[in-house]
Amino acid sequence: KPNVLFLSIDDLNDWVGFMDGHPQAKTPNMDALAKRGSNFTNAHCSVPVCTSSRASVMSGIGPMTHGSYEIGPKYEQLPALADAPTIQRYFKSHGYNTLSGGKVLHHNFGGRLSDDIDQSLGRARSPRPKKPMSRPASWSGAWDWGAYPETDAQMGDIQLAETAAKALKEDFEKPFFMSVGFFRPHVPLLVPPKWFELYDEDKIILPNNPKSDLDDLPKNFLSINDYAVAPTHAEVTGSGNQRSLTHAYLASVSFVDHCVGIVLDALKESPYADNTIIVLWSDHGFQLGEKERWSKYSLWERATRVNMVWVAPGVTKPRSTSARPVNLLDIYPTLASLTGCTPPEGQLEGNDLSVLMKDPDAAWDEATVTTFGYKNYGVRSERYRYIVYEDGTEELYDHAKDKWEWLNLADNPEYATIKKKMLKEIPAHHEPYGVAYKVPKRKRKGQ
Repeated sequence: KPNVLFLSIDDLNDWVGFMDGHPQAKTPNMDALAKRGSNFTNAHCSVPVCTSSRASVMSGIGPMTHGSYEIGPKYEQLPALADAPTIQRYFKSHGYNTLSGGKVLHHNFGGRLSDDIDQSLGRARSPRPKKPMSRPASWSGAWDWGAYPETDAQMGDIQLAETAAKALKEDFEKPFFMSVGFFRPHVPLLVPPKWFELYDEDKIILPNNPKSDLDDLPKNFLSINDYAVAPTHAEVTGSGNQRSLTHAYLASVSFVDHCVGIVLDALKESPYADNTIIVLWSDHGFQLGEKERWSKYSLWERATRVNMVWVAPGVTKPRSTSARPVNLLDIYPTLASLTGCTPPEGQLEGNDLSVLMKDPDAAWDEATVTTFGYKNYGVRSERYRYIVYEDGTEELYDHAKDKWEWLNLADNPEYATIKKKMLKEIPAHHEPYGVAYKVPKRKRKGQ
């Protein structure tokens, strides 16, 4: 059976070369990987939050079923996942040696999940300065950035990459399933100086963010998308930090690209190079000022769109792309299909992407769904994004004309048929919160 290299990246949006999200992004290693296989350019998360997104990927079960919609409980705390094997456990039960390191599940493999992993690759943390480098005193402690520490060797992600590379030199008697979860570009955006030096801060292109973009949004969008952990756009711009924060994000993206390259180079030099499936994915996107929002926590394109690249020997074709709407939930069933393993009966809610790997234009589901908060849904087709909140307010964007989602068409009668069609994609079942969790919020000045 083929081996599996499962690479996840935290908070990575489409600011990578192969996704064309930012014209200045420097990501040579991930770009080279995308050229080798299938790049899904219209892939989306099921939830734009680390905890819930990763629980969904690892279980193959969406939030509407397991009841985790925001920052919250561990995988093993959700009653709906009590009998759902993680993808790692599933492959272990099919004769695979499982290795895992870094941030794969948000809370790691603890409790009843401890035995899912045969070999730990570690979860080293990167150092932080004793005092904030750039963060204003009123901001959350995680929101710091700057050129720190001095060397790559001090970074937890580098240590993880080198440990994974070393493991790929081992002589495995069984096929392996190796999960490697990189933390950057998650905040704090602290990486060594060499990565900042790749970009000229004064020439960095900032997201186009017209003030009028907010005029046609539902009245309640502020409360839906308002989390205390991220600064407001007014706080970022008012403190003069938008350009330097954007610089730090791009530097962090290039840094994690290097980490990915370390692992991919090791695989290339290993005896497993020709018999290993690679899937690279990010748990959700990230906003850097679009719609005056920072971080994830929304149902807009920049927050839900993710990276998903596959290289499957004998299946994927070089430089293949598909614009069909797909979801991170599709990873589990696709890996089962590519390895010839029988998927868990009645568990998986995603689709087998190998169909699109063989034919990027094959018949496919018309839309994919993301949720954030109970009964708030974003539906993405090849052309449109439709958002409907719990109170019935709506947003509709035509990506053929409006890539940045500046014009809300929800009240335009010409699009009534489109809205009605996309509304049918909303699941009939909405599992209540599986475990109670109070979301941190705060009142925003001037909003």
